[in-house]
Amino acid sequence: MCHVTETELDAIASLSNSVNMTFFGITFGALISFGITIVTVPIQSEVASAMFSGLTFASLVGTLYFGVRSVIDYRAAKAKLKELKTN
Repeated sequence: MCHVTETELDAIASLSNSVNMTFFGITFGALISFGITIVTVPIQSEVASAMFSGLTFASLVGTLYFGVRSVIDYRAAKAKLKELKTN
């Protein structure tokens, strides 16, 4: 039988293990960057305007998806940690 300390359990269940949180940060940063570009830069080309609009929308969808998955991962990690501490 292995003995695990409470601090080791906290480290296991920490947010640093969540890949979704990392992708949330990346997509949120991209959303902000593309949004600022659309608002502040006069884009002359219709193709470039459509490209920036599409990338902004894709970043928004990615941000929402990874944000929701991050919350789910966080809650699951906390529940697992609570379960391990009570046993």
